[in-house]
Amino acid sequence: MQQKRHLIIIPIIHTLADWGSLGSRKVFDEEIEARKTQYWQDVSEYVRNLPVDFSELRVYQDGLRDTSAEEVARSVDKIQTINYELLRWLRNKGAHIMGTESLPLLLQGFRALQIFLNAPEEEQKQAALLEYRKVSARITKKRDGYIAQRIRDTLPEDGRGILFIGLAHEVKRLLEQEMEVSEPETLIGLPSEALRRRLFHAKEREA
Repeated sequence: MQQKRHLIIIPIIHTLADWGSLGSRKVFDEEIEARKTQYWQDVSEYVRNLPVDFSELRVYQDGLRDTSAEEVARSVDKIQTINYELLRWLRNKGAHIMGTESLPLLLQGFRALQIFLNAPEEEQKQAALLEYRKVSARITKKRDGYIAQRIRDTLPEDGRGILFIGLAHEVKRLLEQEMEVSEPETLIGLPSEALRRRLFHAKEREA
């Protein structure tokens, strides 16, 4: 009997460093950042101890554009975050780091966020926030479709993969009928749907 494809989805909780040049415009909360750092330490320990042959593992990453292998490698080398430090460790163990996302859709989302963050006055910022949320939801849905198809196209029939993905995404729903999809509840403490609801009712939203 042929083994079913298996995808492990690990929710991303973005740290300030993940926002790059836009991070300087976001509110810094030392306690929240410390919790996020601890979360990533737990993620790293979980991944490093997975009972898998890393050389056969395919790794998909939120925000990592679908381009040539050389460009993917350069991006993984360049980005200095806890998340990408783990990608480099996985690559050194032989894992295949896959270009994951549509560049045009990433650029659309980035431009929408820039418009909101660059709004000069509070009234304009509120209007820009409403527009950003509307545009972001539409783009996120398209991104999810692209990511899901990318996984379908590149994860072998009996393969295993990891997807690092933000909490606003719903790739699991798109794939769980055709492959085994699991989330490490022992790592995150509760299913990502519940974690998503908890965080999305907080002041800071994860993209």
